[in-house]
Order: sequence, then C-alpha cells, then structure tokens
Amino acid sequence: MSDTIRTTRVAIIGGGIMGVAAQFQLAENGWTDSILFEKAELTSGSTWHAAGQIAHAVGSRLMGWINKTSIEVYKRVEQETGQSIGWHEVGGIRIATTDDEVDWMKSIMGVGKLLDLPMDLIGPDEVAALNPFYKVDDVKAAIRTYEDGHIDPSGVTMALAAASRARGAVIERNTRVTGASRKGGMWLLRTETGDVMAEHVIIAAGSYANQVGEWFGLKIPSVSCLHHYLVTDTVPEFQDRPELPVMRDNAYGGYIRQEQKSGLIGIYEGHVCPTVWAMPEGAPWAAENELFQPDYESISDFLMVAMGKMPILAKLGIKRTVRGAITHTPDGGMLVGPSGAPNVWLSCGSSIGLAWGGGAGKVLADWMVHGEAEINTRGFDPRRYGDFASDTFIVERTKDEFMRRHDTPCPGKQFDSLRPLNRHPLYDRLAAKGAVFGEIAGWERPRYFGKVGEVEQIGWGHQNWHNNAMAEAKAARRAAGVIDLCAFAQFDISGKDAHALLDRLSANRVPSKDGRMSLNHLLTPKGRFETEITVWRIAENRYFTGSPIARATPDFDWIKAHIRPGEDVKMINRSADWGMLAMSGPASRRILAELTDVDLSNTAFPWLSGQEITVGGIPCYALRVSFVGELGWELHAPLAQIGPLYDALFKAGTPHGLIDIGSYAFNGMRMEKAYRASGELTADVGPLDVGLERFVVSEGREFLGRDALLSRDPGWELYYAELHADDIDIHGGEPVLLDGKPVGLTTSGGYGYTVGKSLGWLFVRKGTPRDGLSVQILNRAIPVTVHADALFDPQNLRPRSEE
Repeated sequence: MSDTIRTTRVAIIGGGIMGVAAQFQLAENGWTDSILFEKAELTSGSTWHAAGQIAHAVGSRLMGWINKTSIEVYKRVEQETGQSIGWHEVGGIRIATTDDEVDWMKSIMGVGKLLDLPMDLIGPDEVAALNPFYKVDDVKAAIRTYEDGHIDPSGVTMALAAASRARGAVIERNTRVTGASRKGGMWLLRTETGDVMAEHVIIAAGSYANQVGEWFGLKIPSVSCLHHYLVTDTVPEFQDRPELPVMRDNAYGGYIRQEQKSGLIGIYEGHVCPTVWAMPEGAPWAAENELFQPDYESISDFLMVAMGKMPILAKLGIKRTVRGAITHTPDGGMLVGPSGAPNVWLSCGSSIGLAWGGGAGKVLADWMVHGEAEINTRGFDPRRYGDFASDTFIVERTKDEFMRRHDTPCPGKQFDSLRPLNRHPLYDRLAAKGAVFGEIAGWERPRYFGKVGEVEQIGWGHQNWHNNAMAEAKAARRAAGVIDLCAFAQFDISGKDAHALLDRLSANRVPSKDGRMSLNHLLTPKGRFETEITVWRIAENRYFTGSPIARATPDFDWIKAHIRPGEDVKMINRSADWGMLAMSGPASRRILAELTDVDLSNTAFPWLSGQEITVGGIPCYALRVSFVGELGWELHAPLAQIGPLYDALFKAGTPHGLIDIGSYAFNGMRMEKAYRASGELTADVGPLDVGLERFVVSEGREFLGRDALLSRDPGWELYYAELHADDIDIHGGEPVLLDGKPVGLTTSGGYGYTVGKSLGWLFVRKGTPRDGLSVQILNRAIPVTVHADALFDPQNLRPRSEE
C-alpha cells in the first residue's frame, strides 16, 4: 500500500451501470479528473444479472426522456468504442386488460407525442399479429413501441468504461473504499490501495449505498428487494423467425421476451410481500455476483398467469432462474442529485438501472458541472425525504412500492402502508368530519370531505368527489373555508445579516419594513427557479418564510449553503413542529374579529402583511395572504396549539358559514385565480418564461442568477387556458398541440368549481399562436381557449376587501 495520498476532483464509489454512466457523462462535460472505485469487477453487484429492458411506453415525460437519453448514450458509446452493447431493438407491447389500463395506454400516447417516440395504440388483433403466441382473449388495447428493446448489461457497462478511460478518467477495480471523513473542505477516502482526497464524491454503490452513506452522515432511503426472472428451455417456435417484441402485462406483474431462442419471464410479486436483502445488517462486503435461492412459492401464481398468457412456454422446462437483489426506494423514483452532505452526490436507488443509467448520468453530470439539469428532475432529488423517513418507513413503504410496481398509475393513487404516518393534532378531528386524506411528505392532508370512512375513487376523469369539492369551493367563496396546511415548510431566519442573505438570493426585493410580506423567487446561477418562498419581515433582523412542504429540506439547505463565512445568520426549520391553518373567504374578518382584539381593518392590517397576534387565546403568526384569491389569513402556530386554534375558529365561525375545505377545492380555486404553483415554477425555466416579470427587481441590485436571467431570451411562454371538456381535467404533462403537432405541454390544471370551467396552464414555445390550440388527453385532442386574465376576480379586489 502506498503512503502517498492522491487527489481527484471526483471519486465515484460503485462500478455498476449507475456509477460508470455518471463517470462517462462527467468526462463528456470536461470533468475528466475522476476515479471510480469498484470493490470487485465492474457490474458485479446488481447490473450483471439485470434483464436489460429499456422501454418507451412509460407514464411521464421525465421517465420517457430518461429512457430515451439512455438509449442514445449507449448507442453512441458503442459506435465510439467498438464495444458491442448487445442492443436488440425489437420494440415492445404493453397490454391493457381493464378500462383503467386502457386510459393509461391513452395517456402514454401523450408522452410519445411530446418526446417524438414512435408508438401506436393497437387492438388485440394487432397484438396477435405481432406475437402469435400471446393469448389476446382479455386484451382491450395495447401500446406498441418501435425503438426500444433489451441490452447486454455487461457489454454496455464496458463500453461506457472504455469511453471514460479514453477521456482520461480512471477506473480501479478490486479496490474497496472502506471509509470516509471530512478534511479541510475535501473528503478523505480510505481504500484498500491507499487514501484518496476528493473534492466531490458520488455514491453509486447500489445495494451497499446505505452503508456507504453512513460514512457521510447520510440515511439513504434505498432497499434491496429480491426479484426473479426465469429462462426457459429452447422454444421450438422461436426458430427461424424474427425476434418477438418485449411483452409487458400487469396481469402477472412483469414481462416476457426472447432470450436467444428461449423465453425469459420476469415476475414482480404484486401483493405478495417481497423479500429484502441485508436489512438492517447491511450487505456483506465479500458478496460478489450474488444470487439467491429461488422462491417458487412466492411467484407461482404469477408465473402460472404468465405462462397462461403465452402457452408455448408452459410445456417447457426452466433451465435458469435468476433471483437477485435490485434496489428500490419508497416512492419508486431513483436518488440522483445532491445528498445534503457537502459535495456528496447520489446516483443510486435505481430499480431499472439499465433503462435509467444513461439518463441519470447526464442529469447528475449536468447538476454537478453546470448547477442544474436541462429537464426538471426534482422527483429524483434525494432530499425529497424528510425526517419522516425512518428505517421502518424506508423498508415497509419500499415493500409496498415493490408490490404495487405494476398497478395502473391512475391519478390520485396513494400508498396504504403505515398510514397515517404523521398523525398530527388535527387528524382525528378531520377524520371524524369525513376527511378523505392524501399523503404529502409524510403528512396527511384532506383532499375532500365525504362520509366517514369513505375511500377515494381514482381515475383520469371526474370522480365521485367532484361534487364534494365543488360544494366546498362554493361555500368558501360565499362565506369562508379553512384548510389544514400543517404540511408546510416554515423557517425562522434571523441575525444582522439575514436581510443581506435573503436579498442576494431573491429576484424580488425582500421587505424592508416591519410587518410586510413579499413573494420571492430564489434562482439558480443560470437564472432558473430554485424555489418560491414567501418572506415576512417580523422585525429588524428577523424573518419568517413559507414554501411547499416537499421543498422543506432542499430549501433549507439551499439558503443555508449561501451564508457566507463570518455572517450573522441563524436558521431554524419549523416545518416539523409548527403547523398552519389557512382561512379564506368574505366572512374571514368577521370570524377572526371574534377571536382577537387586534384591529383587522385594511388600514391596520393590510393585504400582504403579518402580525404576531393572539387568536382565541393562542399566540400565532397571522399573515394576511390567500392562495385561493379571497380575503383571508394564514395562522401559523406550534403544532401543539393547532388543535385548540382549529376548535376556536369553528366555534366562532360556524354561525358565519365556516366550512372545511380540502386540497381539491383549494386547487380549483387557485386555478380560477390563475395563480402559478410548483408545477409552473420548475427548475428548467425562470421567471421570464412564465410571465413573472413583476417579481424581478433588477435595477440597482445584484442577486444570484441575475445576469443569466436578464441575458437569456426566454424560449417559452405560459398560457392560462380553458379546456372544453365536461368530464376530464388537465393533470399536467399532457401535450399541447397546434395543427396536431406538439408545441408544448401542460404544467397543472383543475376544475374551477365556482366558474364552472376546466382550467389549466400551458407551457408553449414562445410565439405560439393563442388560437387553434388543443391538449391531448387520453389520446383525444381537446380544444382550449387561452384567456388573458383570471376567470375569477381578475382585478384581485376580493383579497383586499373592506368587508
């Protein structure tokens, strides 16, 4: 072992597809000074035994982009290096046997339209023509794709490695990293061949990521679940004919394809609890090319269904069964991006490594080298899990995700495990009033109010709760409504340099007068959205901010990371121990006046201001703001006081018509007011792309991302539109069409219950005509009308009401 300590810009821990793809993409972006450490041989963890499918028939634009990027990268390195990647471009067929699955197929057609991925919606006769061995008795529809297929895991990994080495990157096999510590702004990695100092570290350690993460003080929410696939004896019918497309069918929770002249059947044991490996003790370091004894009992029912679907396989023997560990996360999304520890990045938690690796590598390299990705990848951000992600949650919710992997992903779908995870003080009160909850970042939030114990109906069209949400919205507009927003990111920021910190991060000015509030957008160095926060100046050197709960950890990290050495700034994250109730509607002032001695008039308590007041004897932060466009207040208080506060509001408010409202009514009221939300403020655009110029104050001041923002000619516009449909709404991510061709996509939408119209935001290329547009929903081109102003209270008079 050498005593010399080497240095490198980037150290990568793990030599599977995720680590090798990340190293290649970094080298492509000019960061060639990297060392990848693999404790055994490349691919010897999970990559080598992967079935290697890459599909285009996926449910979101982001995942379609990831898979498309992966294929493009893999083909390119094969051409560059001459190393075969074993690509079989046989296309695929995804089967629908229920009405919900047919709707899903129709929604997938929109993804294909957005990304220019060739695909067709076909019927059972066409399925039978493409695969004459597949039973189509119960097939209602299917998606046929053309440019996807399956790949050789080892071949593509070696091609990426060769391309990285050719650019100057280093790969060290049979070299285990044994620990890490922080030294002088860098990371000291201890390896079996000597110590290495690294500026950046990427954890791409697959099943070992949890253990590696502990060296850096991280809890990585990834679990290794055991997955089966089986290879049959030679299939006589496969001789002397072209290779069949890859078949996917939720009926058996998996896939069937050819493996040479044999059949390959992959099974995800839906609704059978999966076996997890090495939890909590950790994967043994000596493990290499690890496979496990098949558990035929757990997959027998699903295997029988699969063979019934393709009977030519049922009469054959099984010559090989592969049961290996595949990493999964509690929500099914991989972990790609900043970890929260300084200069430590994750590229792990990938349950579909070959399909995701190339795209994930590009995302990570863009984030590390350029500060952001070219597409919004917030759903991969490893920091999306907060303190609620305990060891129990990580394991049990991941098992739930595994079992539901091949459920139809209808809008509104939720996990059932460990619910309610966070039983905050209002939960029992709201449940007793018929609240039907949705989970967000570990919290329960009412979606609507129905009968006690009611189960939400889910699907693409209007559901049984549509009328409930309409009644809530109309009652709130008529009198007042309260929504539980205890799931909210809340920070106290204080110190003599607090104003300077917030002001240099924000495109808008931070309030300079005590009591005033502002809406502020924090930008990346390239002038795109990092986050949106409200800032209330409580007093000199003391501020309170609010933002969506899913951004609690990333926002806190972002702001804190920009505190300069020697600055006097103190930050406290109140998100877990404070709650918030939002009361909005024309009766709000009358109700609140019965509970406080504070003058609530426009003169004494103006719009966009805040005060520390007592409501029903409970000290609160009261902020006069409303995200449904009504006279209203947000009331922030410690969680322990939220129950009594809620009771006080309803005791005073019931005679005035106060009601509970859920998130569906809240969203519909937002859409009526044409308020932008997180769906519009994504990391791939900036304020000038979405019509928020009034929140950019650049004269005489500097802020992060200013020059990039002002120098870039926005290529996009955001249109507010009415969808001409009576039975369905915009969900977000659907193609916007002009003359049948895509010119953009929707970002969010919902039904405007008090105006009686379906509304949505359209993100389109700059200069797109406002007339003649349509939105493709469930493979239907539905016309839209673009409106210049909000359809409800366009002059914004109601929030400033004197009533």
